[in-house]
Amino acid sequence: MSELSDEASEPELLTRSLSMWHGPGAQVSWEQLAIPLDLHTAASIGQYEVVKECVQRRELDLNKKNGGGWTPLMYASYIGHDTIVHLLLEAGVSVNVPTPEGQTPLMLASSCGNESIAYFLLQHDDLEGPPHVEETRP
Repeated sequence: MSELSDEASEPELLTRSLSMWHGPGAQVSWEQLAIPLDLHTAASIGQYEVVKECVQRRELDLNKKNGGGWTPLMYASYIGHDTIVHLLLEAGVSVNVPTPEGQTPLMLASSCGNESIAYFLLQHDDLEGPPHVEETRP
């Protein structure tokens, strides 16, 4: 069977992939592979139960930005995970934290056509618009 065969089993593919790091023939247990998801990753891939557990533990800053400058709410808003957005909003996250480029979760949701999420964010009570500038006349 060729290395690119569709008939290769998942364990075979895993063993081949891991041999790059551990050397040929190395045995890696499933326990060693059980790496927990971080909050940002869980929010981005829609892992509601993982996000819920992080919220319930109250050990993490739910507004913390990752290395790319995004919060969990930004990922969930951008990708369209409604239930995770609801969960994070109920937990009190800020909807006003911008990306390094200045985009808020509302802007991210809107840019991807996630209308229901944009609506939820607009209904959130701490949403702020741009600063009001009074017109001055000569």
